[in-house]
Amino acid sequence: MPKLSHRLQTIISLVPSTTCVADIGSDHAFVPITLVQEHQTQRAIASEIAPGPLAISQQNIADANLGKVIQTRQADGLQGLTEADQVEVVIIAGMGGQLITRILTQGIAALASISCLILEANNDEPQVRLWLSQHHWQITAECLVQEDGHIYEIIRAEKVEQAVFLTSQELLFGPKLLAERSSVFLNKWRDKLQRTKFMYQNLQHAQKQEPAKIAWAQQRIQEIEEVLK
Repeated sequence: MPKLSHRLQTIISLVPSTTCVADIGSDHAFVPITLVQEHQTQRAIASEIAPGPLAISQQNIADANLGKVIQTRQADGLQGLTEADQVEVVIIAGMGGQLITRILTQGIAALASISCLILEANNDEPQVRLWLSQHHWQITAECLVQEDGHIYEIIRAEKVEQAVFLTSQELLFGPKLLAERSSVFLNKWRDKLQRTKFMYQNLQHAQKQEPAKIAWAQQRIQEIEEVLK
């Protein structure tokens, strides 16, 4: 198996020791294979919606001689999981935030027996945090990973009894990331600030004025500057 990327290594580091992990959109099944090999989980499920990636996962699992402890499923999101699987941790990574929230919403019944989520959205991270806060999931860890010119936000959330309130600032920036204010975090938002200011200037000088977009850009600039000051 090739060396795992920093992003995948970080995802693995956030997975608690458990009985069974389900990796949704597993791609090459590198994450469940590593989790089993490093004894972070006893069993795993690698789920894919498309037959091509599923076949690659199956081959990699077979090559690692882990066919007895890692199952594969062809399913949309969480639809392939059953109560008998006794999954405790679900990983959903490498997708857009809107798709992740759709998977979580459509799989709400499957989440009843799951205690931990590891989520990595390529965009729309505030939407993921809002979904978690509204559905009784507490964000317990967040990591930023800079890789191949992109910065990824990885979230670990655990089930709690009540809905969790997050401020608009925490939704946008991440409660744990905001508290830590790492150099990667600061660089990310400095870059976003410059990009938003450039967009704002273009909107102001555009022949066709779009007041809603101008107001949004102005508000976003204020939000970022408040955090960076």
